[in-house]
Amino acid sequence: MDAHIVMATVGSAGDLYPFLAVAQALAARGHRCTVASHAMHESQVRQAGQAFVDASGLPEPEDKVAFMARAFHPWRGPRFVVRELAAQDTAESYRRLHPVCAEADVLLTSTLAFGAQILGEQLPLAWLSVVLAPAGFISAYQPPATGLGLVDRWSRQSPSCGRILQRGAQWISRPWTAPVRQFRRQLGLAPQPAAGDPFHAGQHGRDGVLALFSPLLAQAQPDWPPHTHVTGFARYRPDADPLPDTLRQFLDAGPAPVVFTLGSAAVHAGAHFLRESMMAARALRMRAILLCGSQTVRRQLPALSSDMLALEAADHAPLFERAAAVVHHGGIGTSAEALRAGVPMLVVPHGFDQPDNAARLQRLGVAEILPASRYDAAGSARQLARLTGERDYRDRTASIARTLQAERGAERAADVIEAALARRASADARR
Repeated sequence: MDAHIVMATVGSAGDLYPFLAVAQALAARGHRCTVASHAMHESQVRQAGQAFVDASGLPEPEDKVAFMARAFHPWRGPRFVVRELAAQDTAESYRRLHPVCAEADVLLTSTLAFGAQILGEQLPLAWLSVVLAPAGFISAYQPPATGLGLVDRWSRQSPSCGRILQRGAQWISRPWTAPVRQFRRQLGLAPQPAAGDPFHAGQHGRDGVLALFSPLLAQAQPDWPPHTHVTGFARYRPDADPLPDTLRQFLDAGPAPVVFTLGSAAVHAGAHFLRESMMAARALRMRAILLCGSQTVRRQLPALSSDMLALEAADHAPLFERAAAVVHHGGIGTSAEALRAGVPMLVVPHGFDQPDNAARLQRLGVAEILPASRYDAAGSARQLARLTGERDYRDRTASIARTLQAERGAERAADVIEAALARRASADARR
């Protein structure tokens, strides 16, 4: 049965790419996909061969660096992103999505796609939700790392401690989704219980939950939704020249470099991070590639020596495969590519799920952690000397890379979606 699948995702390119991977897997099976997201993602969606719907009424920020500084503030950032952006956009997003979802067979929603989640609850279609990183479940049995050592050690003592942390997170974040609850009242929908707040259990689809990350990072816990499927990473590769000439020539000219990147989200911290990184590379006498994220950050850097190359961005997959190590922010997409490339990592988490991703990578034995607040040249050089000099790291990263290269996350996700579609069709036929 050919179906129309709508995918609603809110966030950066790292949040978009797994949906594009699943969309391509479904399209290869004859299904039609529509990706609903921010207008800034339209060209990427269409490049992937998928239909696009602008699902947000929020304008693009004029000052991206200032915007990201607010979003990644260590304490106020999550509230800003959830309430001031995603929750405030619920009614407009619902209005824009309703026509396309009303004639869809399946709806996929991300954690912050609140308007789409309400449509999944209301409409007679198969509704599945997507969680991109283990921290999205906030399990009492495997509490997400916060980056606060004492809190993390205490919360992991027992599920009882984990439940206290879980309830605390629900209590702190509940006011953030007040606009969602207000809109639900306008629609005449029943209120959700406290634990079902849309930022927590309320985000999960009734017909399935796709955990689009590797089971190496986390296995299903007793308090995850029972219909959760840990699929493995859903990998999307843009159809573009993977290594521009400038980058290929630099890589061919000498030993494997260290790659320093904060992705597209933490660009506000880029100048300090990259200046310290340059000094760390010089101290180690290693070549370096600096991914700046924007021309604004690039212009703030001092002159580069011949053993350093600065670029605004680059395709991570082919670049990481030729790196000696990767220093990055701990975003789940960047982490996945570094794992697949088989290179050791120094993770510099800034917020959201990044401290938890970093802790899981460290437990795998493929990474070390240097918090963003303490990132400097001396600390970076010290950790990189270990990561690149000790054979144990290379052996573990190579072993894990082989496992990840065999994962077929997008295909497994497509299997789950088709099974949910079949169940929905069977239930409709019995009515």
